[in-house]
Amino acid sequence: MNIVTKLWSLRFVRFSGGAVATTMGTGFFPLGPGTVGSLVAAAAFYYSPVSTLVLLPFVLLLGWIGCEAGRKLWGEDPSIVTIDEVAGTWIACLASPPSWGIKGIVAAFVLFRIFDIAKPWPVNRLDEMKNGIGILLDDVAAGLMAAAVIFIVHLAGL
Repeated sequence: MNIVTKLWSLRFVRFSGGAVATTMGTGFFPLGPGTVGSLVAAAAFYYSPVSTLVLLPFVLLLGWIGCEAGRKLWGEDPSIVTIDEVAGTWIACLASPPSWGIKGIVAAFVLFRIFDIAKPWPVNRLDEMKNGIGILLDDVAAGLMAAAVIFIVHLAGL
């Protein structure tokens, strides 16, 4: 038995993994758990006292760990897992110019949810990966697409 298997057998580790996977329980929301997880991420981004870019690697690492834990607990890409939405929303919010304020965060949130739900290429291709990194990467791609739209709108001066 390897160390990962031994750790996973501990109740605390499974509970912690589930808490991360569901973004501290937002995944249990009965209607639109992904949207609720994204709202929590947008609020955390807006109110973060720490540089949000510095936190990105931590958000991505937590996203990967949470997606792996969620897959082990509830199967392939369950809707209860919302930590992937946190990562995607965070990426979209990073593109929002500070001068846009809360409107930029709202735009990032809405654009991310559109790309995450519609799943255009390459989001749909990444969504077909049935492992923890695949669960995360489709939302990262949706976040990057939302960020690109925000960046283009900002450059155009709209």
